[in-house]
Amino acid sequence: MTKWKIKLAIGLIIASVIMYAGAYFGLNEPDKVIFYIVIDLAFIPIDILIVVLVMESVIEKKEKEALFEKLDMILGVFFSEIGNKLLSEFSRVNTECYEIINKIKKIDSWNENEFKSAYQYLKENGIKFKPKIPDNEKIEYIMGLRKILKEKRMFLIYLLQNPNLMEKTAFSNLLLSLFHLEDELELRTDMNKITDKDFNHIIVDIDRVYCRLTYEWISYLEFLNEHYPYMSSIVKRTNPFNPQKEIYVK
Repeated sequence: MTKWKIKLAIGLIIASVIMYAGAYFGLNEPDKVIFYIVIDLAFIPIDILIVVLVMESVIEKKEKEALFEKLDMILGVFFSEIGNKLLSEFSRVNTECYEIINKIKKIDSWNENEFKSAYQYLKENGIKFKPKIPDNEKIEYIMGLRKILKEKRMFLIYLLQNPNLMEKTAFSNLLLSLFHLEDELELRTDMNKITDKDFNHIIVDIDRVYCRLTYEWISYLEFLNEHYPYMSSIVKRTNPFNPQKEIYVK
């Protein structure tokens, strides 16, 4: 407790004692003064109840809302730096991408319940990642992903150092999945040793990242729709799932 708070508390207590003493000795009705003192003391537990259980919960809720809004803004930077690039790289080789495009085709007009339904679907079913990559291009594809992750490693570490991210479990899990994928790719120094079985193992790691990226992308778009609709327009026009995306407004 700071010094000014201690001084304020002492001052208020002294003022209260002076007023009660003045009432007790000056009004010549000590019984009434004592009665009202008892009534005031009896109301203190209710005051504490209101402050602790009601006001504190309201303040805590507001603080969490402000915190999550800041985290959603960080999410926007994340997608600008690396998220959209990865989603585009995954989606362009994914033979099941059309299913995602169909599901989010009308995302512009989604209401709160439709967003909740999308989150529930992703939690229960995930996103199908079935890449179609010619054998002679698999190594090139892996090296491309490795380059993207390596270039943005310090950026991802910076995000992971943010203690507030502990409040957003889904995004924290996404970052951990990205670091795991980068480790898998970075430690494979001899690309000639990558067999079909080994490549399929990498695909499983990509699938995990792809699903979590999709979840966070939809979450970020919901946030923009609610708070910054003018910003959601460019996110929709640069939709990383859509190979026919067009930045120019027509």
